[in-house]
Amino acid sequence: MPGTIAIDGGRDGTGDVQVSGSKNAGLPLMAATLAAAGPNVSRVGGNLKINTTNATSLFIPLQLTRSLRASILFLGPLVARFGYACLSFPGGCSIGKRPIEEHIKGLRKLGACVRVTDGHIEARDSRLQGATIYMEIPSVTGTMNLIMAACLARGVTHIHNAAREPEVGDLINLLVLMGVDIYGTGTDHLIIHGRSAPLSPCQYEAMEDRLEAGTFLILGAIYGNPLTVHPCHAEQHAMLIKKLREVGARVDIADKSITVQKARKPLAVDILTGPYPAFLTDLQPQFMVLLCLAQGTSHVIESIFESRFSQCFGLQAMGADIRICEQTAIISGVEKLSGALMSGSGLRASASLVLAAVAGRGRSIVVGVKYIDRGYYDLERKLAKIGVIVERLPN
Repeated sequence: MPGTIAIDGGRDGTGDVQVSGSKNAGLPLMAATLAAAGPNVSRVGGNLKINTTNATSLFIPLQLTRSLRASILFLGPLVARFGYACLSFPGGCSIGKRPIEEHIKGLRKLGACVRVTDGHIEARDSRLQGATIYMEIPSVTGTMNLIMAACLARGVTHIHNAAREPEVGDLINLLVLMGVDIYGTGTDHLIIHGRSAPLSPCQYEAMEDRLEAGTFLILGAIYGNPLTVHPCHAEQHAMLIKKLREVGARVDIADKSITVQKARKPLAVDILTGPYPAFLTDLQPQFMVLLCLAQGTSHVIESIFESRFSQCFGLQAMGADIRICEQTAIISGVEKLSGALMSGSGLRASASLVLAAVAGRGRSIVVGVKYIDRGYYDLERKLAKIGVIVERLPN
């Protein structure tokens, strides 16, 4: 079956996991290179050299945007540098509505003329002007897009209720190296002093993927005997660490790594997803696997996306006791999960099914690995290194 892996679960494992460069930071960094005419070198896993000196096409077609919602990030830097941009509506994982109103409203506030048709977003302006922007929701990609646009706007831009995610800070660090004065990193009020000329190319190393790190920290609580994840910075995982300890896992923090010992008798806890630094919606599906094996009843409230419980079908096939009531999943812990055939419908849902397959007794088949490949580099090798019996089945 295409995009399929088999896992023989029900064992404990030990070892180290080396986390790759961040998917959610890498693409914004690539988009930001459009604001500088010349070669940029970014390290995202390996070395990536991008030269935008001769960039001429300002239209991004559907075949390049349909599978990745974050392609919207090219709108801001393109219109800021060239005065025009047009891209097809972005796609991505099927986890519910992910509106782009914050991008459009913010760009209009900066002076861009934005026109939305059935299939395209078009923005134009001869020169953007700094403005004060109040975001209704702290959209991560919306914040990033507006930061990049404001870098080449005339004057000073204030963004209120900005997203505080570390990936936003990583983008800001790159733009500062490229010559922009930006203040307020890590807060919800950003101040960007626009420049009148293209930014300067530079060399930059992307941050580690904290969602991959978080996924393996959760796996440690399910499987670790123990499991050490690095590079991994505890300040980026404060809420996750709190919940892992509440479940009963032992968590030891070092300078750039975290070690997790399996929770032998996990306890039920409740989680509520929210914008950073609250519990991350991108780790909710994975954490649910742990709760399926916990003693008692847990409640998972999803406040970000209305369709982010698709992993429940696969978990139920393995014997999990889960009931969905609107935006809340009610999970009554069971003694064990059993191997099953499962299909993932998105990146994090598919990752959760892989964790469940590791925890479950017997052989599991997980279909939908094409989603995992987008966000978990070299997953099978990393799992095999820590003792998981895993095999990618031939197409």
